Amino acid sequence: MSVSWSVLAQEADTLAASSVSSVKSLPVTRAAEEMRLTGVEPLVSDAVRRFTGVQLKDYGGAGGLKTVNVRSLGSEHVGVFIGGIQVDNAQNMQVDLGRFSTESFSSVALYNGQKSRRLQTAKEYASGAALYLEPAKPEKDAWRIRARVGSFPTAGAAVRRDKVWKDLRLSAGAEFLYSGGRYRYRFFDTTLVRENSDIRSLKLDSRLEGRLLGGVWDLYLYAYGSERGFPGPVIRRASGFPFSAERQADQDAFLQGGWRYDTGIPYSAAVRFKLSDSYTHYDTHPEKNPMALPYDLHFRQRSAYVSLAQSLALGNRWSVDLSTDAQRSVLQADRDYAVKPERTTLAAVLAGRYMSPKLRAAAHILWQGAWDAGTFRGAWMPSASLHWEPLEWLGLDAFVKRSCRLPSFNDLYYIAVGNVNLRPEYADQAGLDLRLQGRHLAFRVSPYCNLVTDKIVALPTATQFRWSMLNIGKVDIAGVDTRLEASNTFGECKLQGTLRYTFQSALDHSDPSRQTYGNQIPYAPVHSGSVNLQAEWRGWTLAWETSVTGHRWSTTSNTADYYLPPWTVSDVSLGKSFGIFNVSLRAGNIFNAQYQMVKGYPMPGANVMLCFGMTYANRNASKPLPR
Repeated sequence: MSVSWSVLAQEADTLAASSVSSVKSLPVTRAAEEMRLTGVEPLVSDAVRRFTGVQLKDYGGAGGLKTVNVRSLGSEHVGVFIGGIQVDNAQNMQVDLGRFSTESFSSVALYNGQKSRRLQTAKEYASGAALYLEPAKPEKDAWRIRARVGSFPTAGAAVRRDKVWKDLRLSAGAEFLYSGGRYRYRFFDTTLVRENSDIRSLKLDSRLEGRLLGGVWDLYLYAYGSERGFPGPVIRRASGFPFSAERQADQDAFLQGGWRYDTGIPYSAAVRFKLSDSYTHYDTHPEKNPMALPYDLHFRQRSAYVSLAQSLALGNRWSVDLSTDAQRSVLQADRDYAVKPERTTLAAVLAGRYMSPKLRAAAHILWQGAWDAGTFRGAWMPSASLHWEPLEWLGLDAFVKRSCRLPSFNDLYYIAVGNVNLRPEYADQAGLDLRLQGRHLAFRVSPYCNLVTDKIVALPTATQFRWSMLNIGKVDIAGVDTRLEASNTFGECKLQGTLRYTFQSALDHSDPSRQTYGNQIPYAPVHSGSVNLQAEWRGWTLAWETSVTGHRWSTTSNTADYYLPPWTVSDVSLGKSFGIFNVSLRAGNIFNAQYQMVKGYPMPGANVMLCFGMTYANRNASKPLPR
């Protein structure tokens, strides 16, 4: 189906059989989770929600905002990278994973701490956790067509063309999505239909890669446009349920690329750049809803980014990296900002690595400084990581790290909810990862602890577009992620299963005199987990998934008024491949569970999606370009 339940890079690395150069190209620590994407599952967020230790905030429907939170650090601490370059949003630091479809990418990987690989950008060292989206790299000429239709109603279509020449390869695609967003949900003793939750979107992307001056260059162009409604939270009043007429239109585009010269010995370098333009129009339409505040706002955010990474090999096992980044971000708005939001950010990192077949270690020191509205904010961020593999079936990863996230433009300057007195948020992290790998079984246990000081929390107000910002102060986070995988083959039948469980305590320890002291922070469940089962036989694929999330609170006041009950959701899918064709039927939330990921925003009940695909490929694969 759309996601391979097996983890890509979790098997033993077989480093003893690798060359010195291939060992050097590996990250120091392995990915916490990694999955192949084949395009049937529509959104990246649908794949990421399966990852251990991840909490997905979803406001419901195809058009609802979808952000990812790792180990309760907050979505602002999670860097999302496409081809090694960060997707950023200086306005609110919220990366909506609902805007990225699986059609454009070959895999998605999650790293706790950082990837710690040669020739990384300085920004890759700055995130508390990193989510990597790897663009599809074709190895043969091909056409790929996908179409889907489903509940609410929902319809989508995508086409992609892959073309490979001797020293050049191209992948270009287009995708359209429509969803009416009309789904039934229960609210106490009433059954309602979600209104103003529709979306229309069009996405275009193209990636070109080739050889130049002994290295590899690439360009990636992305354009996205959408028009959607914001249904607002469900609130019962004496006059009934208020109707939301808020609409938002988005036009986003960016061009990024780079050139990488990586011979391994003795000197390597990589140059990267990115230009982005993002336009948003937000309108409350008070003529349709007299209760709404009259807002008709236009925002345009532009940024330019450049990075230079250099690596020097010191013998066969040691290397030193120096990476420097510079970025300029400007936000233009009609009104409601105390100052004109502008920011210049500089970052530099010095990293050292030791790489051998059984032991890999790295340490770095990062400096990051930002100038905006005449104010300078800077921070030093050190980290260290270790991978030890004494036996083929046993591996241990460990890391310690400090990261800092600066307040966004909205955090600081937006008059309605901004707080110019916000302090930067610091996170001190430590984690272990013990892995046991057998032929048919794999087990992983990952204890961790995070200390977050001056934690910035974004809580929704009356709409998804506006937030209230505050410093909780101090948060102590401790938890453990576990995963058990099993796979076997019986004749022509292949069976796979994955069991995930996370325990997490994320407590507000800001002020002992406050009633919220020692309470769980918002939207952090103590217990969560999932079960995935998959069977493949003669082109047929049957998959089952059950996700369980324990109770949560929507604020640090852990009282009945802010209680969110636990929920369990089960999905099942059946697919069949017929040569170049494939078809699948997916039934989501088959037991029609009524639940909310965000308080006041009900999620869809039982739903179905029918997908059809065709892949026509040239059988003669071209030699892949060097990495």
